[in-house]
Amino acid sequence: MAYTREQKAEIWLDSFGLDYAIKRKIYRLATTAYGLVSEFFKYKPAVAEYSEEAASRMEASLQDGAYLNKILDTYAKKRIECIGMSAPQYPEELRQMPDPPFMLYCRGDVGLLGKRKFAIVGSRHTTAPVMKRTQEFARAIARSFVIVTGLADGGDTAALTGALEGGKAIVVLAYGLDHVYPGCNRALLKRAEQSGLVISEYAPHEPPAKYRFPWRNRILAGLSEGVLVVSGGEKSGTRITAERAYEYGKDVFAFPYEPGVPSGVGCNALIKEYAKLTDNLVDIGDAFGINLSETEEIVLTGAERAVFEILREGEAHVTEIAQKSGMKPYELPIVLTALEMKKLIVNCGGNRWAAVR
Repeated sequence: MAYTREQKAEIWLDSFGLDYAIKRKIYRLATTAYGLVSEFFKYKPAVAEYSEEAASRMEASLQDGAYLNKILDTYAKKRIECIGMSAPQYPEELRQMPDPPFMLYCRGDVGLLGKRKFAIVGSRHTTAPVMKRTQEFARAIARSFVIVTGLADGGDTAALTGALEGGKAIVVLAYGLDHVYPGCNRALLKRAEQSGLVISEYAPHEPPAKYRFPWRNRILAGLSEGVLVVSGGEKSGTRITAERAYEYGKDVFAFPYEPGVPSGVGCNALIKEYAKLTDNLVDIGDAFGINLSETEEIVLTGAERAVFEILREGEAHVTEIAQKSGMKPYELPIVLTALEMKKLIVNCGGNRWAAVR
């Protein structure tokens, strides 16, 4: 990954493990991050007022000509891409937040940040029937949106599993990418990295900490056009995500529960206040003017699925499809015709094809 000097300055500034409030104050000292770096000794007294330790560490790092290159080399080896606020891939939805993350550490397909996104969140204490229902909803919604969720056991796990079956997902972590929490979801996280995207505002080495999970939830809400809460107790973190989404003017949806179900108390409370009672996909689809209620299972052969996944990345010529799939050009017409009949792709003319789902 080639970074501009401004992006490198942002990575440098984010490498000192400062808390958000101090980082924000330091950012505001100069017009740009690069301006702060290039004239650091001018700004050093002001930085020291916020944190003498940070000022000393910054000064020492600038005297070490290899400091930033070591960081960039480490991130490259770990397949981590850094997206600061000056990067073109930085989501506009996050810029509109009052407290946007200064840096996104990413592993996976960063192009998903530019797609339509919808969040599904749930608590660790989610009943088996709701887990199944959440997975089904996520699978269906993933046909039209990239699903945004966390990695917690329970509702998040069901949402992520369904999303990866039906489309793409973005996992937002509350700790650095060097860690996995809970450990039981290590394989699921790996799947998300390979076919979706995993992001965090924390540098890779930063470990899980209790206070970071509620703070992380603002990113879940900020990235998404809407949020579905599938479970949550009276004081569940899912409520924080819902409240943030409501503050940002996003649609909030919630599964209804019978009285007396502890994991549904939070959902029922949200419905009483502002969330839309959601017991079928139509409730969500109507809010966005799209059809999410198709239940017919489309069966694909291995070749059809390979070609379809290629076309989901963008319109392509048959020669490009053949190269990426490893198929012979004469094998493609049958596969393309089958996918067209299943209404999954369209012929754009000139031997070019595109996915419609």
